[in-house]
Amino acid sequence: MGHALDVQVLDEDGRPVKGAKVVVDIEGIWKGGTLEEYTDDDGHAEFMTATDYESSRELTIRVRGQSFGPYDIGGGAYTVQLD
Repeated sequence: MGHALDVQVLDEDGRPVKGAKVVVDIEGIWKGGTLEEYTDDDGHAEFMTATDYESSRELTIRVRGQSFGPYDIGGGAYTVQLD
């Protein structure tokens, strides 16, 4: 079983961003280490990793040319705010 990840994307005013492409890069994974989804009406993108990584493994979140993190994969829920 993998990790369930939820990323909420907010604009510069703190409002949810609909339809934004969210890319999650998992550190140290060469094949299948990048996940992509689009945000829903509430600004959330949900992911499931292929395997259950150790909680300290790091990930980076990219949205609209901006990069956020690194974060520990064990966090599960992340909020990023665009500039």
